Amino acid sequence: MATAQQTLEQFAKEVIASMKKNNGRWEQMFGDNINAFNSVTTNRYRGINQLILSFTSESKKYKNNIWASYKQWQSVGAQVNKGAKGTGIIFYKPSVYVSKKTGNPVPFGTILDGSTEKKSWSVMRGSTVFNVDQVDLSNSEYKIPVVQFGKQYSIKEIDSFIKSTNVTVKHDDVNRCFYVPSKDYINMTPKEFFKDTKDSDATVNYYSVFFHELTHATGHESRLNRKDKFDNDHKKSYAFEELIAETGSILFGKHFKIAKTVRPNHAQYLNSWIKALENDFSFLSGAIAQASKSFEYYVK
Repeated sequence: MATAQQTLEQFAKEVIASMKKNNGRWEQMFGDNINAFNSVTTNRYRGINQLILSFTSESKKYKNNIWASYKQWQSVGAQVNKGAKGTGIIFYKPSVYVSKKTGNPVPFGTILDGSTEKKSWSVMRGSTVFNVDQVDLSNSEYKIPVVQFGKQYSIKEIDSFIKSTNVTVKHDDVNRCFYVPSKDYINMTPKEFFKDTKDSDATVNYYSVFFHELTHATGHESRLNRKDKFDNDHKKSYAFEELIAETGSILFGKHFKIAKTVRPNHAQYLNSWIKALENDFSFLSGAIAQASKSFEYYVK
């Protein structure tokens, strides 16, 4: 089983190869609006695991974005096909606290006071899952759901969500969309100004861009207070923040089932992403971690 670091490095290599092959169509590498779900728990995979599994499902052309570990498939009477290669994901293990008196671990949720001490720090390790297309279900009662897991949101509900973020949205510049950190507001071209493209309709384009800018806004000091990772390298800092925003937009889009669309200035920082990813795998994992925090700041 691959370690967490090996999983991240392998994912980075595959992303780089795909970006080069597909002329940087970052948003299309993660498939349609169907989230990756666990077949047994029916929970939606989150953060980097959502991206890894959606990326793999798209690249391998799996029919369903449904996954589970070897043992989980066995628990429902299914059998992973002989020779099937699993996909590495990241399992997060929280810090362990123990009683000073007994040395035994305290139950999760225990109020931490002077009677406890931290025994180990939170860690992450690799885990392996298999897509339902890699599994023999002939002797299992498990049935692939006709309707995929996850709520289908209406436009009205998405607009209500946007309002609930309490981020100021202005339309001062009808030609551009951007976030102003110093004044903490998003400028959006009015919705009626957006047009259909060959990849998506005007409505999808609007929300896709908004979620990009919303991810930028979560970095404000009043929210996540995201710090500049590369103080002495403006170009790298810019590329890193844009990768966070693009990834955040994908996570929001998958949650609300709004397909990701291409931003007009996408190409100008694509090469910066590839160069940074090739030289530093933490560039990708760091950006995804920040994007996940941005998403989960609003979507619990």
